[in-house]
Amino acid sequence: MNKDRKIKGKFNIIDLLVILLIIAVIAGLFVRFGSSVTTAVKSDEEFECIVKVQSVRQFTVDALTESMETKSRLTDKKATVDLGEITGVECEPAEVLSEKTNGTMVYAPQEDRYNVYVTIRTHAKESDNSYILADSNELAVGRSIEIFSKYVHTSGLITKVEKIDR
Repeated sequence: MNKDRKIKGKFNIIDLLVILLIIAVIAGLFVRFGSSVTTAVKSDEEFECIVKVQSVRQFTVDALTESMETKSRLTDKKATVDLGEITGVECEPAEVLSEKTNGTMVYAPQEDRYNVYVTIRTHAKESDNSYILADSNELAVGRSIEIFSKYVHTSGLITKVEKIDR
């Protein structure tokens, strides 16, 4: 400012950098929120996946079976998104890896605990390199998934994913 309280009309490199930064931020916001990047999604397909729920009590096995028998819908945590239904429940005694006195490792039965293989039929969107569930989680082998229904809340590991031909 000069004596008359007027801003001088000099333009310097810092002003130019600020203007370029503002333009870059606006362009970034437009690309992120303004464009339709959903073209990568090819289709909505039906899938069957098997989820291994490890070391649960009989109560959880019964609740999973009840969810299957009553065709209770699976949802996300807030019960706002439909994630499919349980179509099969298989149970086996759980085993834990333990060390014997001679140092060898063996699988020993875990008392009153079960491993449950839950078959879930669900819809997912197929993109170029993955399948995406309605709650935005990836449907892939090795991923953890939470199971919410009217009767049960548990989680497990996806062991198999298969597309169902219509």
